[in-house]
Amino acid sequence: MGDQLFFSGKGPRIAIVAGEASGDLLGSALIKALLERFPDAQFSGVCGPKMLALGARTIEPMETLAVGGIVEVVKHLPTLLKLRKRLIRSITAEKPDLFIGIDAPDFNIGLAKRLKKAGVATVHYVSPSIWAWRPERIKQIRKAVSHILLILPFEEKIYQQEKIPATYVGHPLADLMPIAANQNQMREVLSVANKDSVVAILPGSRQREVRAMAEVFVKTALLLAESNPKIVLLVPLITRETRTIFESEIWRLNAQHLNWRLMFGHAHEAMIASDAILLASGTAALEAMLAKRPVVVAYKISPLTYKIVKRKFLLPYVSLPNVIAGRFLVPEFLQDEAKPENLAQALNNFLQDKVLAAEIASVFTQQHQRLQCNAAQSAANAVTKLLPRVWQC
Repeated sequence: MGDQLFFSGKGPRIAIVAGEASGDLLGSALIKALLERFPDAQFSGVCGPKMLALGARTIEPMETLAVGGIVEVVKHLPTLLKLRKRLIRSITAEKPDLFIGIDAPDFNIGLAKRLKKAGVATVHYVSPSIWAWRPERIKQIRKAVSHILLILPFEEKIYQQEKIPATYVGHPLADLMPIAANQNQMREVLSVANKDSVVAILPGSRQREVRAMAEVFVKTALLLAESNPKIVLLVPLITRETRTIFESEIWRLNAQHLNWRLMFGHAHEAMIASDAILLASGTAALEAMLAKRPVVVAYKISPLTYKIVKRKFLLPYVSLPNVIAGRFLVPEFLQDEAKPENLAQALNNFLQDKVLAAEIASVFTQQHQRLQCNAAQSAANAVTKLLPRVWQC
């Protein structure tokens, strides 16, 4: 990969940096909406496969930024700092019309601060979770962004109080996923019998996450199969590397006799077809909510990272369905609590209690409706207003 952004010809020039699979989804939806307004618009920076498919260009694979956890980031710090310097040098030299940082706040907020100081208008898409921990970050956000795009409804009040320009745009996933998903139809697509009990298992999008969660998730599946030997286990995985990690754990734990369906992608389809979902905390928890299926959340990070982060928690829960509802709807098992016995028990509660599952689905439907705001178009509206006047005519 080269050091320079790729801008040529006419049209708005937008530098854009996304940090992981969820950022690639947000970025691609925004790029598509902007291209409808500005067919000659150019996008260059750090982009994922969905963004690249729309013509964006990247100077570095997006995977470089897909690092989570304090200890894990420290290990990759030299690479990340080198990439940030390359981007600052390239963007300040090219002087694009706008910079958009998508999520990855520890990387993008610092980058935006330098670019704003150099005279580049900056947008950050997705607020850091200042309502959950590290609220002091809002001071850095104020210095770094010209405008921030918010995907959760309660965040707008926070930024209004701080007098930081912000727009609540909703969440693109809420626009993509149907309010009423047809489970039977999806099972037919995936060749799953309607009479089967089905659990979707999502161990994460990053290799580090899958390594951390694979063993406990496979052991959980073994426990579930003790009471229901025919249970179908749908496991969407994003890359060959993550599939290899998970599949290796299946064989290591002698669980290959279970009814596994390992899939490349198709996470939404797997969730909709399921009776319950087990996943690693993250954007997938929101997707499970939008699929209207009962979900159990688990997560493991390095003990040192967890010790540091836990002291700064402002809320008693971490998964987005609980955060949006403002109460516990979804069972969460973090660190030492993420044991196969706990996870299997929570999943069996949902599988055996159809009334409880229906109540959860009803609440999730209400939350879905709150998030459904035509996010890509709303975000594109806000971005368009920040472009130079020549492009707004």
